[in-house]
Amino acid sequence: MLLNHMKTSKAEPSSNNGFETSKEIRKEALLLTNDLLGVINLGTEQGLFPEFTGHRNLAAVPFSGRYRLIDFTLTNMITQNISQVGIFTLDKYRSLMDHLGSGKEWDLDRSQGGLHIFPPALKPDGEAYLGDLANFSMHREHFIRSKQPYVVITGSNVLTTIDYNDMLEHHKSIGADITLAYTTHEQKCGYCRPIRLGENDRVVGVSERGFSPDDEYSYTETIIMSKNLFMRLVDEATSKGEYDLLDGVIRPQLHRLHVHGYHYVGKMQVIHSVLSYYNESMRLLRGEGIIYDFPHIYTKIKHEPPTRYLKGSKVNEALVANGCKIHGEVQNSILFRGVQVSKHARVKNSIISSKSIIEEGAVVENAILDKEVVVKRGQVIRGTIDEPIVIAKRTVV
Repeated sequence: MLLNHMKTSKAEPSSNNGFETSKEIRKEALLLTNDLLGVINLGTEQGLFPEFTGHRNLAAVPFSGRYRLIDFTLTNMITQNISQVGIFTLDKYRSLMDHLGSGKEWDLDRSQGGLHIFPPALKPDGEAYLGDLANFSMHREHFIRSKQPYVVITGSNVLTTIDYNDMLEHHKSIGADITLAYTTHEQKCGYCRPIRLGENDRVVGVSERGFSPDDEYSYTETIIMSKNLFMRLVDEATSKGEYDLLDGVIRPQLHRLHVHGYHYVGKMQVIHSVLSYYNESMRLLRGEGIIYDFPHIYTKIKHEPPTRYLKGSKVNEALVANGCKIHGEVQNSILFRGVQVSKHARVKNSIISSKSIIEEGAVVENAILDKEVVVKRGQVIRGTIDEPIVIAKRTVV
């Protein structure tokens, strides 16, 4: 819940309260499945945010108090009646599989369609990852057997609320072969790619990563095309030894096919580093985050008691999940499920992951604590706004 005054709370944004009711609404909506096969491509997210991805992939990184990054893309898909979603993994996906399970929380535990999680395509020696096109090629039966005529491909760490159905209709109406979503983006982003448009929104270039405010448009890593064209282009690229979606499929077609741009005008949050994770999390406390654009965000359900605010606790401008126990002071921070802040302890400008314990008199400022961290009595962890300290999972400080 978002707390603006000590012990005075507003309703938690985008929570799963009333889960059964929203579940029934989604079941009715999924009866009206659309023409899109959902693909969440994790094959381009390798090596990002290593401080938090040592034991999990980026899609499974906790975000906004109770969710994982992948929850936002999955929610955006299933609320738009996409009833079949394939997740193409890269590495360290045990945590992701544990989180997603059978897909029940997203109503994707279905006999037809539903959720599919695919292992990565490796070289014969098993040591190196070939690329995302190799992933798609190795699991081509998934595409062949699906009934949807179009495919939407996106990732997990560029959070948007793109209307895929509107994007598809735009794709059809303009007669495009491939449609790429782009947006205006005012912030510098080392991960984002500038996209260049020609006449009538034809895409004429997708640059290397490194978006600056001088660039006009940013690529959102979201693509729509027909499934048949997609498989043909994958086959052509892999036959030439090309295994990268952008370099092997998109860029070679810019002057051969009609590659069109779709202008997305909503919010975008990009998680690719410690600082981007920290800054995008702090935006949530200012009411600027993408969670406020979702009526619900669906995630793995964990049954825990409400948070307890003990006598003497002070909580101001904080996002606090259920199951916490607060006896000390929390200011401008995000607390995940089951966090304990002991008497006389102080947490400020920080992100505290699930089941971490801040013991009596300890101070945590400008820090990111992974799951089950213990800060012992009287200890001080203090980073800066520009360089927040990251404490690894299960560390005792």
